[in-house]
Amino acid sequence: MHMLVTPMRCKGVPLSPQERRRYPAIKGDVHVNAEISHELGRSSNVATLNKGMPLEPSPLPQLLDATLSGMAPTGFVLSGIEYIDGCAYAQSWWCRQG
Repeated sequence: MHMLVTPMRCKGVPLSPQERRRYPAIKGDVHVNAEISHELGRSSNVATLNKGMPLEPSPLPQLLDATLSGMAPTGFVLSGIEYIDGCAYAQSWWCRQG
């Protein structure tokens, strides 16, 4: 699903509403699939953001244990865990039509 995605945290720390508004939204294709997560060592709902070509790296780390935490007519929020340099952080993606 093609969306504008804005991360709502930076290394687990929530961004202020002003910081979220200034953050440039990333346009891409959001996918959520159940798959084996090597970081968690088990099955997990994994959200990925694909920006362009299939072999192009994702602009955001995968969102593990992704759950729908909010929904409105204009968008939704996915929440979960992201791994950056081997450390796990809470993360949410604000996804809206774009």
